[in-house]
Amino acid sequence: MFVQYGTFVKPASPGGCLAAAQQAMSSQGLIIVKGADGVDFVVIGGNDAATVTVVCVPQPRGTWVVVSASSPDPNIAAQARDLIRGMIEQAPVA
Repeated sequence: MFVQYGTFVKPASPGGCLAAAQQAMSSQGLIIVKGADGVDFVVIGGNDAATVTVVCVPQPRGTWVVVSASSPDPNIAAQARDLIRGMIEQAPVA
């Protein structure tokens, strides 16, 4: 199993980032295992090829976002991480 991860800070609320993460995963056909339910700061989705986890941590000037993807194929893990990360970064959220 290979894991790829990346982090960034988004000037938005944790809830907005989590909602964007869930929307990004759903739009790519990932099955949402743990959704943005307001209980914690995690969204998890996956399919047969990869599992993606997004963690959002409140910071004074926005939200620190960690996107990690795991797969038996390191290229698929990297592609899943990059795709979901890019979609969250570009999402217009509050």
